Amino acid sequence: MSHLSTRTVKGKKYFYLEESFKAKGKWRKESIYLGPEKPLQKKLLAAFEKLKEKCKNKNHLVLVQPFTEFISNKTAAKLHQASERKKTLLKKLSKKQREEFIKRERITFITESNAIEGSSLKYSETERILSQEKKIKKAEKKHIIITGINREEQEALNLKACLDRYDKYLKINSKISEKMILQLHYILLEKISGYEKYQGIYRPVQVYIVGSTHKFPIPQEVPNLMKKLIKWFEENEKLIHPTELAAKFHTKFTSIHPFADGNGRMARLLMNYILQQKNFPFTNIPLKRRQAYMKTQAAGNKENHKPFTKFLAEEIIKQHSKK
Repeated sequence: MSHLSTRTVKGKKYFYLEESFKAKGKWRKESIYLGPEKPLQKKLLAAFEKLKEKCKNKNHLVLVQPFTEFISNKTAAKLHQASERKKTLLKKLSKKQREEFIKRERITFITESNAIEGSSLKYSETERILSQEKKIKKAEKKHIIITGINREEQEALNLKACLDRYDKYLKINSKISEKMILQLHYILLEKISGYEKYQGIYRPVQVYIVGSTHKFPIPQEVPNLMKKLIKWFEENEKLIHPTELAAKFHTKFTSIHPFADGNGRMARLLMNYILQQKNFPFTNIPLKRRQAYMKTQAAGNKENHKPFTKFLAEEIIKQHSKK
């Protein structure tokens, strides 16, 4: 994996970006000289592009970015293979089959992402309410009052609407921004009784998690923390492996807990946006792994991002290697 290294010559320290790999049974090393001072991210990124090209000329694909902490070359290779298998599968399907596949994938995500937060809806129930989405929208345009939709069904409709907006962002390759996050959150809490006043705004109240001793930032700190999170993402998005980038963004986001409700669902949505924007597959957090997932989030609250990075990498490999 690519990494920063130093060499000392006559008492002076010099920085290099290096990649070691095996070719024809022998270990080889390619490096880019960076100078006597630790490089800024812009310079490091330019050097990384040069390093990738040098390695490519030696028939070696660089898979791990230099600021990556928890994804090894071996894991990166498995993630790359899983991603390629998913792409190959989708290419083999007809347009109709591909749409149906993605539809089923999204229904699973909606069902299980909501279930992690306590929803009791099963896949078939989520599928049923989503099948009525167009009918409901048509009635609303005619100002017809819709009754009989409970909170869990509305949450399923809202998360589907978030994914529809997400797809529009993805199509034009929109960068993650506060505006995007707030717009998605507004959709997520649409028509949720008691939470209308919290739609699309950072929380004006303190939040707690039952059973957790973690103290989340006070409301006044949230806007600045979210600005810092976006800045961190912009500075590191090309220097950290996409899986680790998505995982760290997720745990950093949930440790801020910027909203009065919907933080977990938003985090899983944004995690997938980062993965897909970096050409990695849309990945579900299975309900059956909720307990293990929650442990990784507790670790993330203490700025330990390794557990969830490993968790997410395992799920991507598991879910997309057998397709």
